Amino acid sequence: MIRSIIVSVLLFGVLGFAQKTFEGSVTYTTKFEGAMAQQMADMLKGQLPEKMVAYYKGSRARTDMGEFALITDAEAGYVYVLNPALQTYQKAPIQSPKEEEPQPKVTKTKEKTKILGHAAEKYVVEVATEQGPVKMEVWAAPSLKLPERIGQANALTRGAKVEGLPLRIVMDVPGVDLKIVFLATQISQTSPDEALFRIPEGYVEEKGESTETGKD
Repeated sequence: MIRSIIVSVLLFGVLGFAQKTFEGSVTYTTKFEGAMAQQMADMLKGQLPEKMVAYYKGSRARTDMGEFALITDAEAGYVYVLNPALQTYQKAPIQSPKEEEPQPKVTKTKEKTKILGHAAEKYVVEVATEQGPVKMEVWAAPSLKLPERIGQANALTRGAKVEGLPLRIVMDVPGVDLKIVFLATQISQTSPDEALFRIPEGYVEEKGESTETGKD
């Protein structure tokens, strides 16, 4: 259950406000807090990476997440899920949230801090999932903007409208004393290599129901 919550949250995103947009990469570390931290860390080892790297360039983004990677091409309107171990990928359309779908509840607080030298503002977010509501604390840097369509598929939170790039996300796991923390530990504003945003040569598309459902 916990893994499905994590993946559900990671596969959707934050809507950024498009101004001058961030281009570069952000490295996040993952850690657990709470009474169940050590037990869950042992159980999820290999399923939830200790480090994630997100790359941004124009209308494209990529997030390396251990066993798989996500490539978002907002101009093409697709998200690609890469499985390096099998050299396969899945393809799914980027979709805007439908009005009838429950939207995340977002509350901007007055709390501020600095993360890696960037001013960050705190948001409290509640996301509805199949396993029940998930509460998150999101610290975002308004100086680091993302294009709206890229933000929509960002690999950190789910449809929450916050201003800027998330640099710290704290997710409460329902029903247990456990928090999962994603913290930015390095930011680079060097333009990423174009090859990062392409399907590697030799990869085969893995077609299935999950890649064809939900199209507009």
